[in-house]
Amino acid sequence: MADLSRRTILGTLLVVVTSRMPALASNGVLPAIRWAETADAAYLASGRVAADLAAAGLPMPAGWCAYRTSLARVRRLARLDLYALTPTTPESAAALAAYHTARGERAGSTGARRAARRRLRKVFARPGAVLPPRPT
Repeated sequence: MADLSRRTILGTLLVVVTSRMPALASNGVLPAIRWAETADAAYLASGRVAADLAAAGLPMPAGWCAYRTSLARVRRLARLDLYALTPTTPESAAALAAYHTARGERAGSTGARRAARRRLRKVFARPGAVLPPRPT
């Protein structure tokens, strides 16, 4: 893992995440979801790299703290951009609900799941918001 550069890891994550997303017409919500997922994945991957280095007893590279801080900032901005959008199609509403559900489950805490549901209620309460289709 030490032979891979940060740029290689982030580039690989970007390609993997964007290649798995369906190409649907959207109102801006779907690209924002992809960007937020990419930012989440990059931040989580950097955490795994840090944990691997610590477990191996290796020192953190110079500038690692600043790098993680910048990833956290990008993740936060990507999420804020996503929260600012209102889903106006059933596809974007379903994708937004799926993103928040996955985030809440990935965190593994009741508080994270509750916060995700609260955020979704606020987004879907906006004027013009389309509700996601009901699960069958």
